[in-house]
Amino acid sequence: MNDDCWQLINDVIPVSQRILLWGPPGTGKTYSAVKENAPININGSTNVFQITMTEDTASANLEGFYKPSSDGNFVWNDGLAIQAWRTGGRLVINEIDHASPDAMTFLHAILDDPEIAGITLNNDTKETVHPALGFQVIATTNSPPESLPLALKDRFPVQVHVDSIHPKAMEQFPSNWHDVINDTTLVDDPEDRVSVRSWKEFFMLIDRDFTEEKAAKLIFGSKAEDIIDAVMVAKADNG
Repeated sequence: MNDDCWQLINDVIPVSQRILLWGPPGTGKTYSAVKENAPININGSTNVFQITMTEDTASANLEGFYKPSSDGNFVWNDGLAIQAWRTGGRLVINEIDHASPDAMTFLHAILDDPEIAGITLNNDTKETVHPALGFQVIATTNSPPESLPLALKDRFPVQVHVDSIHPKAMEQFPSNWHDVINDTTLVDDPEDRVSVRSWKEFFMLIDRDFTEEKAAKLIFGSKAEDIIDAVMVAKADNG
């Protein structure tokens, strides 16, 4: 298995402010974005803010919104992006290619170069905020960078193609299954792809005394026989 992409990610996260991780789902992109060299806040916990984009995600989730308080008044609450700005934290944006037009427009401002970035909040005070030292964005997508709007793509000078499964994810599986897991997880056709989550469930069933054949039928359906045959060949090759 080729782990070069993970070494690249480990090397670049501590030094780059804008990173795009792209590749098949379930390979560990988000895990690495959240866990690798995570910044620590003054309370000793990780200073990471995570959001998953959908067509319904509004810019308010990133900027902020008014929320009723216990005394009946409405109080402004910073959104995730502004919280990360104020604290110099890491903003992890999952599925960035699924962002709504509303959120996408706001992301352009969030991802501006630090020396010019500034946003006047849509609250009563009209406060203008700027990113604190240390602010970083790591975005993930299952699609190639070319699928992003040009203005957004240009804001991620570092783009890493994740073409193997995170080593820590593979550690949970028997070594003689690694080749088959890698081959079935990283195929280009989504219809043929088997996610790491499916493999995890497969081995959970085996731990509960299901046979490999029965677990495969439950998890992989019509692909079960081919997958078990591939594993038998791999086991034979490994002696």
